[in-house]
Amino acid sequence: NHMPSSASVPFAGHSRAVGIQRLQLSTTLPFRKRCWQAVAQAKIRNQAECLRLLGRAGADRIEALADEVASGDTGNVESRAAREYFRYLFGPSFARGEEDGVNSALNYGYAVIRAAVARALAASGFILTQGIHHCSELNPFNLADDFMEPLRPVADLLAASFSPPPEALEKEHRERLAAVLGCEVGVDGEAQSILRGTELMAGSFGSACKAGDPKLLKLPGLLPLQEHAYE
Repeated sequence: NHMPSSASVPFAGHSRAVGIQRLQLSTTLPFRKRCWQAVAQAKIRNQAECLRLLGRAGADRIEALADEVASGDTGNVESRAAREYFRYLFGPSFARGEEDGVNSALNYGYAVIRAAVARALAASGFILTQGIHHCSELNPFNLADDFMEPLRPVADLLAASFSPPPEALEKEHRERLAAVLGCEVGVDGEAQSILRGTELMAGSFGSACKAGDPKLLKLPGLLPLQEHAYE
């Protein structure tokens, strides 16, 4: 079905991996819960911006939900926002998990982004199985699944821009989705490619772990679809 099926992740991608991993494993539960709060809020705000960029209704409603996210998202606002968001984005009859062209496009884009986030985190020395929120014993990429969340709306924006909506995922769709890592996002007030954004995000998690301060996280913000131009 032409879906991405693997990611190359180095075992020794950072010169001080042991130190980074000790920091990661020593983080407190309150710290991880506040990190997840920041990640969930960034995702929801990016979802709202996606709706705005596409001229869809519901942007203000979704953005307001970001302020309801508590530490650790104990109220599961992130999940509730996603359900409402997809109805605004693709219509009231849309359901995630269906085997159709739009869902295939979303899954493909997410797989590309997930691999890039996993690579950046591994290169920064982190243990990918140890998430801040995701914690499945069957998932070797819990941490990547945490930090890819704010980037999902980039794939959403790209999939929603296909006209007409794909009934099946064709080569042209896969080519555009595979190029998603070159799209721009805003990180710390500057436009960066998603690929560079994943590196900055991973590095900022290291700084946050060292200082015990989730406010040091540099999470990407959604920008209009545009390939990043390197100077």
